[in-house]
Amino acid sequence: MRDIAKENTPMFYSDLFEHLDRSNVPYVVVGSVAVVLHGYVRPTYDLDIVVNSSPEDANRALRVLMLAGFAPTLPLPLHLLNVMRMFDQSGRELDVFPRYHIPFAELWSNSVKLRAGNGLACVASFDHLLHAKRTTARPHDLVDVECLLAIKR
Repeated sequence: MRDIAKENTPMFYSDLFEHLDRSNVPYVVVGSVAVVLHGYVRPTYDLDIVVNSSPEDANRALRVLMLAGFAPTLPLPLHLLNVMRMFDQSGRELDVFPRYHIPFAELWSNSVKLRAGNGLACVASFDHLLHAKRTTARPHDLVDVECLLAIKR
């Protein structure tokens, strides 16, 4: 039996980060993978990224993600959605947010490059990650906040 939580580490997505970077698609990693990349190692089940919501940028991001092997679950243009779930043949899950509670331009301008496997990923800043986790405020998000703050201390 496959251990999806173990496989879905940032390294498990390093090829995707490489595809996005090579194609000059601006993206920012948020969610549990961002938490892991900032230092709190815990199981992750999918990758969440935010992309620019302009139709041109969202469509380009979608094309690159599909070329990287991910298939969308909805036959709609990405720029019309709040989030699109995508899967690849190995069962990896990807949530793509063209709209997020922190505007993309702000996420992008404050993002940091962090090591993910043999490459780098563009990741939400520590402060933006805390803000996002506090905004969603699910029990595991609040645990993430406490653990990230403990690491920073």
